[in-house]
Amino acid sequence: MLAIAGASAVLARSSDVAAAWRDERASVLFVVTTQRWRRVMVRVGGCMMAIIGVINLVGPITRPEDSPARRIVGLGALLIGAALLWLAHGMSRMRLEVAPKAVFVSRGFLPPTRVELADITRLRPHVAHRYSGVLAKRGRRTAFTATSAMTGYGQLLAHLKAERPDLFAPGGFR
Repeated sequence: MLAIAGASAVLARSSDVAAAWRDERASVLFVVTTQRWRRVMVRVGGCMMAIIGVINLVGPITRPEDSPARRIVGLGALLIGAALLWLAHGMSRMRLEVAPKAVFVSRGFLPPTRVELADITRLRPHVAHRYSGVLAKRGRRTAFTATSAMTGYGQLLAHLKAERPDLFAPGGFR
């Protein structure tokens, strides 16, 4: 799992879009990202599960009379802890960096993609869960999504409304 994360991080930093993103980084107006406390809670849960896993893996070494089920539980807890830590790291990289005429979309371990505001064909409400948001479409493909629970969501809507007022209908999105 660590090899996959390392390889994807190297590829994400070496792409042409990532190079353009680094060049235009100074022009970023604001960032829309997940709330920090959510990432911290997932990371703390991952650390706790990893510690429980290590204790349950190492414990039977000192007490050989324990059942092998404890080792299995320890291995499971260690793997769950590692997965939660990987998820927290991906959550910290998930962001929308809004420039005057473009949005750089970073999704987890993937390289950033550039979405020109002129390429967005429509905005749709994203009501998949209780934190409704906005879904930007480029043709039939989803360009990016943002939920109302993200920091900077209000700024994103105001910026999209100022730059592309044609995407907003009188009652909401078009």
